[in-house]
Amino acid sequence: MLNHAANAEPPRSDKRPIYRPLPAAQVQRKRRTRVGVEELAKMVAYAAEPGKQRGSLHAFLIGSLCTIARPGAVVDINVAPDREQWWPGAPTIDLNPQGRTQNKKHRAMVPVLPLLATWLQAELDDYLALKPEARIGRGWLVNYHGRPVQDVDRAWDTMLGKLELPMGREWRSYVLRHSIATLCRNRGAERWDLEGFMGHRAGSQTEVYAIGEFPSVQRALQSILDDIETLAPGSLHRKRTGAISPAALRGEVKMSG
Repeated sequence: MLNHAANAEPPRSDKRPIYRPLPAAQVQRKRRTRVGVEELAKMVAYAAEPGKQRGSLHAFLIGSLCTIARPGAVVDINVAPDREQWWPGAPTIDLNPQGRTQNKKHRAMVPVLPLLATWLQAELDDYLALKPEARIGRGWLVNYHGRPVQDVDRAWDTMLGKLELPMGREWRSYVLRHSIATLCRNRGAERWDLEGFMGHRAGSQTEVYAIGEFPSVQRALQSILDDIETLAPGSLHRKRTGAISPAALRGEVKMSG
């Protein structure tokens, strides 16, 4: 009615209604679904099954387990030098690539777990084996025959069906982030560490200079990976070749002599 009056010729009112959207917390239902280590192990084992063309799903699961990142950030991980996300030996990976402006869904700089380092190094080796002109558009952790993917939704739905898991809204791939965060919290991850690792707080000026190591989150994530390796031996390998020793999974090297 007010809009009609204001739009009339001549206008019968200069008043227009002002609409203010409700905060997201008031209109979005809180996600309640979480999966445990057993379900995570089944997912990784399914994705790692040899000869099934599930490499992109496998890489997505590993990236999610090691970074607790949002799905969009996981598929955006790339080892190409111009992205400036990671390089060999780097203790951290910047989930916000060069050229991308940080927005309210903050992407953090997180420690590189030994498992993720092996996957990133393997991808970099493949990238560097290409001729320079063939490297354009390559280097993605989550890829389909070397090319980037926007999401793994189709592979995810197929996996849920094969594993006889629910297919509802709360079972989208985002359930990984919620579930891994919950497991970390229940395994002793400190709130401050978990918030920083997940990008739930903007870094202070101090953190611009002093990069956080988030030790309690690293320990919790490593314990989750250890349990997955116990339940599904070898499934954390980029190419499933057998069980990984606990020392190798943690990046420990036995010195000789």
